[in-house]
Amino acid sequence: MPPRLRHAPWLVIAVILTVMLGFASGDSSPAEGDPEASPPAAEPCQPHVGDQMLGDALLHVPQRARLPMALVIAFHGARGNGPGFAQYTGFSHTADRHGFAVLYPTAGSAGHFWSLNHAMAPDDVGRIQALLPQAEQAACADSQRIFATGVSNGGGFAARVGCELAGTIAAVAPVAGGYRALDHCPPGRRASLLEIHGTADPVVPYNGRGPAREGDAQDFVLDWAESDGCSADSDETNPRRLVHWLRHQACPAGLAVEHIRLDGTDHGWPGAAPPFPRRNPSGFRANEAVWRFFAAHRLVR
Repeated sequence: MPPRLRHAPWLVIAVILTVMLGFASGDSSPAEGDPEASPPAAEPCQPHVGDQMLGDALLHVPQRARLPMALVIAFHGARGNGPGFAQYTGFSHTADRHGFAVLYPTAGSAGHFWSLNHAMAPDDVGRIQALLPQAEQAACADSQRIFATGVSNGGGFAARVGCELAGTIAAVAPVAGGYRALDHCPPGRRASLLEIHGTADPVVPYNGRGPAREGDAQDFVLDWAESDGCSADSDETNPRRLVHWLRHQACPAGLAVEHIRLDGTDHGWPGAAPPFPRRNPSGFRANEAVWRFFAAHRLVR
């Protein structure tokens, strides 16, 4: 037998044994770069619990919450700031009880006044839109449950955000909001609305200003109901003395438009630390009402 063929049978046997041992070891891992290889499992989101600053915005994340959690953006009144609004409303304590996160931004102008229309600078809507992804990641937020509220100038801005970011914001709850300077919200920008307003408000009067009643709270709610496709008709309940809760009827699935009129209450966030509102004879507290409304809604596409 020629020398080069003398060991051929043993080489064949060695190859067969190597293949069999490979199968026996169970080593069937896909090769690196194999398009059918399974991607590594994503690590679960870990929220940054407590208070933290994201630029000039305060983010509060409760210690105990079911993930992903709801995120409420809360806008201060004119000349205020985010951390001050958190202290004034006590809304972070409400967040701790119910397990949602709160973002308290600060308006970008020198006077800390929110821009209520496109003619006003700086572009606060763009700033909020840019800030949201960072806040959502830090809070492990549910993108289907992002809400906005605010008081006075911040209430008006919450309404603007609810219109212009309607594909992001599920519901808004302006309190004692100023609506005179808002741009018209085009039809089809749909988010749920709860508006809370006192009839004795001297800063943003309940019935608006002048013969045209500019900023009238009821007209604002009615326009929103029309934009959302709800009926102009509303049902009224009185959960307590001096509190009138009106709910518009025949809203499309997932949407709601509601208005709480507080007889004798003046300007401010009802239930907040003194001195505003100075008078709130019904004793109504906005925190729980705002959260309960938000808790009932998700983003409607």
